[in-house]
Formats: sequence, structure tokens, C-alpha cells
Amino acid sequence: MKTKTNPANVGAAVVGLGRGRAHVSSYAQAENCDLIAVCDLDEAKAKAIAEQYGCDYYTDYKEMLKRDDIDLVTIATPSGMHCEMARVVAEAGKNCLCEKPIDVTLDEIDKTVKLFDEKGLKLGCIFQNRLEKAIQLTKEAVASGRLGKLLVANVTVKWYRTDEYYAHNGGWRGTWRWDGGGSLMNQSVHTIDILQWLMGEPKTVSAKYQVANHNIETEDIAVAIVQFKNGAYGTITGSTATYPGFGTVIEIHGTKGGILVKDNQIKSWMIDDGSGDAEKMAAEEKAMIEATSKSFTGAASDPNAISNNTTFIQVQDMVNAVKENRQPVIRGEEGRKAVNLILGIYESANTGKEVVFD
Repeated sequence: MKTKTNPANVGAAVVGLGRGRAHVSSYAQAENCDLIAVCDLDEAKAKAIAEQYGCDYYTDYKEMLKRDDIDLVTIATPSGMHCEMARVVAEAGKNCLCEKPIDVTLDEIDKTVKLFDEKGLKLGCIFQNRLEKAIQLTKEAVASGRLGKLLVANVTVKWYRTDEYYAHNGGWRGTWRWDGGGSLMNQSVHTIDILQWLMGEPKTVSAKYQVANHNIETEDIAVAIVQFKNGAYGTITGSTATYPGFGTVIEIHGTKGGILVKDNQIKSWMIDDGSGDAEKMAAEEKAMIEATSKSFTGAASDPNAISNNTTFIQVQDMVNAVKENRQPVIRGEEGRKAVNLILGIYESANTGKEVVFD
């Protein structure tokens, strides 16, 4: 049986070995952490990964949670299971890191956040794109007021997925019950999280969606117009039907400048600092482009091409949060915000009416 190499280390486990494999490799590399166990309903998969990483394996996560040497558990199962399983983790006295979206209903999210708070346990939500350098630089520019009054932001997630992708692993993707939606809730949720993180809380949304090119329940194309509480506007386009996949674009404009980010690389950065020095502005833009030129997100056409660098950073932060008894960099309640906006988009599309947020 695998044991901790140091009693002071954080013992980690992963449930769900699809996307969860990135968590397995991250825990295996993390400082002050021991990967204790992995769990998946597919015993052959669980056994193979356990042998690769030198840890124990289970097919029943409740049995795994009986161990005293596990302090932190990643939940990387189908989205509609996340919070139900996370609450079992909390009842077992463990901290939890949930893959995105943290769940597909606000009620499930709220109950889970409340339980972890009551038990004094840490709950994190994977939104690793917030940690990408291009996004961090953009957030700093917005937060410091360098863009001036925010005017408009446009995000597009034009990816492509095959019908085989949706049929894989029992066909849970593209279902309302287990995926919570389609191209918005699964693929675009990261970018919608970034949109609201930069622009603030939404006030209203109007939207349309359709199933254009897949045999699924949920949307593979959606468009939305958002008005934010600060008065700015935004547009969202999210699709998995746009062959061959053109990637992800975030454009944000204020009264003093604009920033364009494509696939986590800054492509344009023009901010008026009041100096009137065009050369200085051009030099700053060049520096920003060069600073993010090595970032890469290739998931537009290949779901396995997602960079794991920022996943590792967030996993390490979660380990540190447990060890240091502090909150993680992206808390569970942060996962609610993108889901709230996406559910508003679905409501507007379903009713044909503008949705007003509280």
C-alpha cells in the first residue's frame, strides 16, 4: 500500500481518469505532496495509471475516502456529478478540487460551498486559464484602470469536435443531465469565466443557440449579448461545430485602449498612457506580445491538446492551501459565476426573452 513519504505532506487522490490524468501528473510533481490513490470505474484504466505513478487504485471512491492519509481529492468526473461527489468528500473530512464547471446547477453549487465552509475545509475550482500570463497581464491592466472606462468585450470560442468525441465514455458529453449544456458549459466555460472576471457582474443577457452539426441534446453553436452592471457590453460566441477550429479570442476595449488575446497569446496591446509617445506605446505592445509568445492552447480541434502547465500551478496552489490552512487562489464559489451566466444564456434562448440577473 502506498503511504506518505513525509507525514507532513499533503496526501492527494484523483477521482475520474479522463481529464483527471492531468491532475494525477500534477500531484505526482507537486512539492509537499504525495499521490496516494486514483479512482475510476474502469478498473483496467485505474490499475494502469496507478502502476505508472506508483500509487494505489480504487473503483469505488467512497472506499478510497475511508483512508486517513488522504487530505485532498480532485473530482474530475462528468460535470453533473461534481458537487454531489464533492459533498461526500467533505463528509469524509477531505479538501476538494473540482474540475470545471464546478457543477451544472446553482443549487448544487450553493449547497456544496456552504458545506465546505461549515466544515472548515478547502474547496477549489479549476479555472486554470486565469493563471495564463496573457490573462494575468490583461487583468492587471483592467484592475489598475489603464484601459479607462470599460466599453465592450467580445469573446469567441470556435472549436470543433466530432460525433465520436461526444459518444466517447458513455456519451455523457452533450447531455443536459451530465454535461449541463454543450459548447458553452463544457468548452466555453473557461472563456466565459475570464469574460466576467475582467468585466464584472452581468446585468442582462439575450441569447440564441442551436444544434447545428452534431447528434447531441445540447447546443453546438450559441451567441449572446451581455450588458454588465458597469454599463459595458459584451458578446459571446461558443461553438464545437466550427470546422476545423479557429481557437479562442478575447478582445477588451476601454476609453484608453484595447487588448486582443488569442489562444492565450497577446496579439495586440494598445494603451494610451497620456504621454503621446507612439514609440513608447509600440514598444510596450511588442514586449507584451513577446512575453506571451510561448504560450499555447491547441484544444480548438484536439481536446487532448490542452496545456497542463497552468493546471499544475493551480494544483500546487491547492496543495499549498491545504498545507498552509489558507484559501486556494480560485475558490469554489468563483466557479458559480460562469455557471450563473451560462444558465442565463440558456434561459434567454429557451424563452426568447432577455434575462435580468439579481
